[in-house]
Amino acid sequence: MKVENSQNNRIVQKQTEGMNAIERNAKTTENERTDKLTNKDQASLSERAKMLAKARIKLEEQPQTRADKVTALREQIQNGLYQIPVEQLASIFLKGLRS
Repeated sequence: MKVENSQNNRIVQKQTEGMNAIERNAKTTENERTDKLTNKDQASLSERAKMLAKARIKLEEQPQTRADKVTALREQIQNGLYQIPVEQLASIFLKGLRS
């Protein structure tokens, strides 16, 4: 049996050409996705942000309470030597009322 180049063969040939274009398009899209996945996001901090970060670290290193001052005040209270700074306390109250 001899197969001749007829209309049917042209249709099959056109379908294969179309598939190649689709496959090429899919491959390009896949390569773009791979490129996007391999690229990493980057961020940089300003000098001010770096300085604030350093200040925060230094602040966190400091103790919340100053043990030496607390001990000294405790001893003064226990010995009856602590006197309330009335003028200082009054000025703090007045500042609060003005705000």
